[in-house]
Amino acid sequence: MSINEFIIELEKELSVLPKDRQQEIVENFKNQTQKAMALGDTEEYLLKILGEPSEVAKKYIAEEIIEKPEQKKEEKPLEKKKGRLPVTGHFAAEMKDKDIKQLTILGESAEIKVVTGKKFGIKFLSYTRKGKLEYEMDNGQLTFHHSGSNDVKFNTIIDFMKKRKQLKKDELVITWPEPLDMLSVNNKDGKVIVTDIEAEEFRITTEEGAIECAGLTGNYGELRSAMGALKLESSDFMNLFMETEMGKLTAAGVSSERYHLVTELGKIALDNLTADSDLKALSKMGSVSVNYREKPRFTKIVARANVGKVKNALEKNTIEKQNYRAEYMSEMGSVKITVN
Repeated sequence: MSINEFIIELEKELSVLPKDRQQEIVENFKNQTQKAMALGDTEEYLLKILGEPSEVAKKYIAEEIIEKPEQKKEEKPLEKKKGRLPVTGHFAAEMKDKDIKQLTILGESAEIKVVTGKKFGIKFLSYTRKGKLEYEMDNGQLTFHHSGSNDVKFNTIIDFMKKRKQLKKDELVITWPEPLDMLSVNNKDGKVIVTDIEAEEFRITTEEGAIECAGLTGNYGELRSAMGALKLESSDFMNLFMETEMGKLTAAGVSSERYHLVTELGKIALDNLTADSDLKALSKMGSVSVNYREKPRFTKIVARANVGKVKNALEKNTIEKQNYRAEYMSEMGSVKITVN
């Protein structure tokens, strides 16, 4: 199968979506594959990473369901949609017997934490007292909406000292006890921390703010930031996607069959990833350093730097058979591969 044939099959699988949305997705997909090939990915490599067109289509369709739940036809909804409601002090007790499979958090200006625990719990603090937290329940999906900012005005240093606590972002901490089908966090301004959560799919995004995750287990993991560092430790995925436009990217003790790790402006530091796996690590304006705990047996290692130096301890490593390809690239920095 070629990329063009893949796109034709993808378009067929997306036929359940409105025609205009279907065309938009296909055009975006074409642009992404063209960009990847321009950066050095081969057609064969892309097809291996993508898998089956039906699986790719499922992810796009799932996103449409999350973004536009009102368009989903449901014969027997698990929970009737009531619109946004305020989160009260009794909220955790009210959610006790709800069957929640998807958790979505939409933040405006907040520090967000999602952690594991024996029972569901929620803690929300607004230092400005202007922050607001609301929720929606729809067909097993619980969505939190945070609004508010830390835009506090002060005239003198004394005024600043009085109001300095109000400069802190709102804080939202959610304790979650059960596995999920999907955990989605989208925060405009503020750090996101997620620890020891199990979900089939993770989608964690910030516009301005770091993302720090540890102890995650799932099939697909996606960490994105326009302006923030990404850090992932001690986690297990089938497919891992990490991309930031500005910030350091760190992954340690993370197993996966496929990795896509890209930072536009920042370093990449990798340690103890799966030795035999398909991997692409690219820093456009920073160094790339990776440490293997064991030598790969079935993976071809490629290390390239347009400007900086390349030190590859696996340069002479002999593999039994090439089943995978790992590429480490820097456009304006060095690349270093060690085995320790």
